[in-house]
Amino acid sequence: MKPSFIHPELGKNSHLRYFSSFLLILLFLIVIGGFMYIFSILITDSINPKIVDLEELRLKDSLVDLFLSPITNVFWILGIWISTKTIHKRSLISFITPYQKINWKRVFFGFIVFFALLSIGQIVDFILFPEDYKWNDFDPSRFIWLLVAAIFLVPIQTTSEELFFRGFLLQWIGKLIKQPILLAMIVGLIFAALHFGNPEMSIGALWVGLDYIFTGFIWTYIAIRTNSAELTIGAHAANNMFLCIFLTYENSLFENLPSLFVLTDVNGMISTIYSIITSTLLFIIAIHYHNKKAI
Repeated sequence: MKPSFIHPELGKNSHLRYFSSFLLILLFLIVIGGFMYIFSILITDSINPKIVDLEELRLKDSLVDLFLSPITNVFWILGIWISTKTIHKRSLISFITPYQKINWKRVFFGFIVFFALLSIGQIVDFILFPEDYKWNDFDPSRFIWLLVAAIFLVPIQTTSEELFFRGFLLQWIGKLIKQPILLAMIVGLIFAALHFGNPEMSIGALWVGLDYIFTGFIWTYIAIRTNSAELTIGAHAANNMFLCIFLTYENSLFENLPSLFVLTDVNGMISTIYSIITSTLLFIIAIHYHNKKAI
């Protein structure tokens, strides 16, 4: 019998231990990670005050913020790791796969497939609405720094979210909810709710909110059906890296990144339809890939 990712057999996994871990993780994420991020902003202000808004404690330059924001994610991962080791008495890998080693082929497969799906969707959108695209003001040095951040730092941010939502929360809530679709809906909704504060919501809260909800649901359901978070770790990294490198637009989380293209008009409904199609195709391909490997 194969080991279960949702219901790990190793370690100590009572509700009290999950709740204790939850508090410890929040301590590392919000208190320690938040403090270190604010401290980095203050250090940046002492070096170059022109790119810092001290009143709102934020960076005006999204490229600099892309380098500094993973600080909180590092402490998020650290909090998960410490709670896993000390409270649950098992390895951090158990929040990714029920096996002793990560299957990197699955991670890269998820990355490549979703990156390809996003590319195809964007090409289709460009063919249909070419007037919505324009070249960004290209600065080679800033673009190289963007590539460095996208390749090496964005995966830290996405992996921290996957460890928490498709790992920790999925296993905790899975102790109470046994029905897979309902479990995916609950975890997916929590994932979406924590993204509702993103500036992209100004494009159209209903459609963008639906996008977050569906994405959270389908990615969680993929983790449940494939018995690991490996495919979604790859897909999540592909999604954020693709957006950073290729697309920027007003009222986005990183609206002034030196991405290759600027979207001059973003339709929330069309964007959500594309997202639902690509996530659904990812689900179909992921299940087929998992079943084929399981034979």
